[in-house]
Parts: sequence; structure tokens; C-alpha cells
Amino acid sequence: MSSERQDEIRLLLQEHGNLTVIELSQRFKVSEMTIRRDLKELAALGLIQREHGRAIFPPIPPQKTLLMMRMGEAEREKARIGHLAASLIAEGDSIILDAGTTTLAIAQALNTKCTVITNSLPIANVLGDLDEITLLMTGGEVRNGTHALVGPITRTVFKGLNVNKLFLAATGVNLERGLSTSSMQESEVKQAMLKVAEEVILVAHSAKVGQVCFHTFAFWDSIDILVTDTGLPIPIKEELTNMGINVLLA
Repeated sequence: MSSERQDEIRLLLQEHGNLTVIELSQRFKVSEMTIRRDLKELAALGLIQREHGRAIFPPIPPQKTLLMMRMGEAEREKARIGHLAASLIAEGDSIILDAGTTTLAIAQALNTKCTVITNSLPIANVLGDLDEITLLMTGGEVRNGTHALVGPITRTVFKGLNVNKLFLAATGVNLERGLSTSSMQESEVKQAMLKVAEEVILVAHSAKVGQVCFHTFAFWDSIDILVTDTGLPIPIKEELTNMGINVLLA
């Protein structure tokens, strides 16, 4: 319901230019707190701007356009994946949320008291004001478009950490070629994350299955759980299960 309301808010802002929190609260018959949470999530994606009790439709496409486009792809499925993945987090867990739009959906669904380490500015934007979350940012160089933090500073942060769960993202998910991404810098950060996690949970939309990108950063023996959607072909699910991977379908 919240994602549908957020879609309508974006359309209204595109039509009117700007609306106040009170106006949106009255229109949707929900509390002002609910509207503020919607606006915070939309602003984290760069879809709107917030200013003094109102929301504004950006007059000029921001630098987050690539992230916005990627988040819009299969948004409903990613939201379901995010909710299912978030349900795997126990109170008191220490977790890593890798940068990505599906891991961002986990952050949006997260309501469990835990410690979160992330290299994603959009994820930090979503979690930064939640009292139940202890949030740690890695630091590092900001990648244009995705707003992921990368580089040697980012990788160094993970040395010496021991976390319960890593929620990992990948652009390419392939049975033979493993998990891959188009950025060597992001690959190096993911490899640093993998070294410090007790349990590794890959979150990926089924449309990514079969794809191969520039650099493979891990193979399936590094993965404990795959959380994806019901579009995953049954033969691939069976093969992954035979490899010892717990496949969860949202």
C-alpha cells in the first residue's frame, strides 16, 4: 500500500509542483507521520525534494537519475524481496547492507533493532533517523549514479569486523560464472564484505539470473541464502538447492 501511495504522491507532485505534508495527509487520509516517512523514502531515491513541511518535484533531473531508473525496474518485486529479506534479521544482529536498489528495499522494510553497516548513501538516508538502528557508514569515494561508497577507505573499514549477516547485491547472477558487477571498485568492496560475514544472503530480482557482467566477485560456494521473486525458473531453483543454497521466493 505504501509503495502505491508513494507512486501517487510522485504523480501529484509532478502535476502541482509542490504540496505540503498537511495537504498530502488530508488527501490520502493518513497521518502526517506516515506522509513524512513516504517523503523521506522518495527523497532518498532522489525522486522528490523536501523543504520545510512540503515536498517539491525536482525541476531539473538530479544526478541520481540512474538510481531512480534502476529502482523503478520491477519495483513491486523488489519491495517483496526486501520485506522477506528483512524478516531474516533477528533483534541484536549486526548486518551489512551492500549498495543496491534491492538492498535499499530491505532498508525500507527494516524495523528490527540491529546494527547496520553500509556503503550506500541512499540506505543511510533511509535508516539514519530510526532510533532502533545503530548505523555505521564506511566512508570512501562516491560513485556517480549509484551513490555507492567505494575505494581503499571503504575496504579498510571491514577489516577486523565480524558480522552476523551480509545482504549482498549483484548485477549479474549466473550459475556457471557466479556473481558479477560492472564495476571493479564495487567488486573489491563486495569481496571485503564477504570475508567478515558469518552468513551471506544474496538478494536479486529474477531478471538478473543468467546475466554476466564485467567482473565476477564471488561464486556460489560463498552464498548461504538467495532471496528472489517467483519469476525464478524452477530448474535453476532446483539446481541451486542441490548446491546447498536455501532459495526463498518472495
